[in-house]
Amino acid sequence: MVEYREVTDERAWDELIEAHAGHPMQAWGWGELKARTGSWSARRIAVERDGAFAGAAQVLVRKLPWPFGHICYAPRGPVTDHAADVPQVADDIAAWCKANVSAVSLKIDPAIAPGAVELGRGWQSSEQIVLPRTAAIGLAPTEDEIMAGLHSKKARQYIRKAGRSGVTVRRATAADLDAIMDIYHHTADTDDFALHSDEYYRTAFEACADVNQVFLAEIEGRPLAFLWNIATSGTAFELWGGVTDEGKRLRANYLLKWQAICTAKESGSALYDLNGLLEGGVSTFKLLFAGEPTVWMGAYDRPLSPLYRVWDAALKLYRRLFK
Repeated sequence: MVEYREVTDERAWDELIEAHAGHPMQAWGWGELKARTGSWSARRIAVERDGAFAGAAQVLVRKLPWPFGHICYAPRGPVTDHAADVPQVADDIAAWCKANVSAVSLKIDPAIAPGAVELGRGWQSSEQIVLPRTAAIGLAPTEDEIMAGLHSKKARQYIRKAGRSGVTVRRATAADLDAIMDIYHHTADTDDFALHSDEYYRTAFEACADVNQVFLAEIEGRPLAFLWNIATSGTAFELWGGVTDEGKRLRANYLLKWQAICTAKESGSALYDLNGLLEGGVSTFKLLFAGEPTVWMGAYDRPLSPLYRVWDAALKLYRRLFK
């Protein structure tokens, strides 16, 4: 017998996510960030079968124009103890969304290898939100073994060089946000990518306090680089980062990433996900640490209403016209 339990207590939800090695995008803080900064609300659902935990999902819900109802998205969900349980729990969460929020569809994108599971009938490949092609480092080995296993000898040399040059890395505080944003704007201008508003990141520092691991590299008190991760027992996940010109010269970003990997291991994460490989220098830099890309199964939608086809077609047309 399947039973649903909606969790409305932050501590209880995060304890559940930690106990079952869920992704940090399934943690309370990520849903809180999306609720505070956009048109999403977050619902947290535990699925029990015959009185025992079967799975869970933090479902982001967005209201659509009449008559479409809502769309739902469980980023890097659902949470299960075994990959083989994902298809059944995904179906369970889809049924909950249809019954409780008049959803036109549910999107999922679990961090599972392609072909590892077969989703149930009705699921279809869909537009990606979180990139499925990434790079990842397992954190079960010792620090020395992880260091020795870094793909590039150059990466190991630059980590040590930055330390010898006097670069230090520490956890960032709210007082560092101005410096972090200055670095991020410089990096975005240099590499030509778009940012959220500064207020988005300030909100993230507060809303994601349950999972934040934010690091700042410095020399003689001067900020050189930052790296903003979120982490649970399942995964440490890179969100944002940037480096100054001086930081590049001193290889501060190498030491910064290494310290983030070590902190993730110390805090109990099983996997370090460098999050997203595209073309260009940033992806090349990430692969110095991991070597080979890791590819997850990607995003899948489960249509839950006859109106899904109409909504999907309208959305594709809008993007073609206004992208």
